[in-house]
Amino acid sequence: MPDGYFLTPMHGTPNTPAPPDIHLVFPATEMSVRRALLSLRASLKALAINELAIGFVEIILAEVANNIVEHAYPLNESGTVTLSCSKAEQGLRFEVSDRGKILPGGVIPPTKDHDLDAEINHLPEGGFGWGLIRDMTSMLMYKRDEDRNILRFRDAFAKV
Repeated sequence: MPDGYFLTPMHGTPNTPAPPDIHLVFPATEMSVRRALLSLRASLKALAINELAIGFVEIILAEVANNIVEHAYPLNESGTVTLSCSKAEQGLRFEVSDRGKILPGGVIPPTKDHDLDAEINHLPEGGFGWGLIRDMTSMLMYKRDEDRNILRFRDAFAKV
């Protein structure tokens, strides 16, 4: 396993929910996000998730994790990202959490409308991520629990 992130064993008791099928904890850095996505890809293959669905999951989680790296932790502040995935009949359920800054206003940012007919040098830079995440997920939910940001969603494309 690459340095800098690790799988966390989850042990349940009879009265607790089943542990997630995938549980990753990794530093909030660009390189660690790349490594975590590779590990996630391998784990989803092991769960017999099809390649198309894995590709969609990678897009969603790359957006989510890179937002955490860029915006949740101020420069020179280290932190971690926790990602859990459970396979269910309705698709894949995800929870991503961190202990970084709260989302602005304590809510998921709205989708921005962009004029994509503009000249190429006037096209917007950024601002597409949350719209993409909204379009590619279902049951998207965010909450701040004490010092943790928690984002939960289902992958709208992965049918298991």
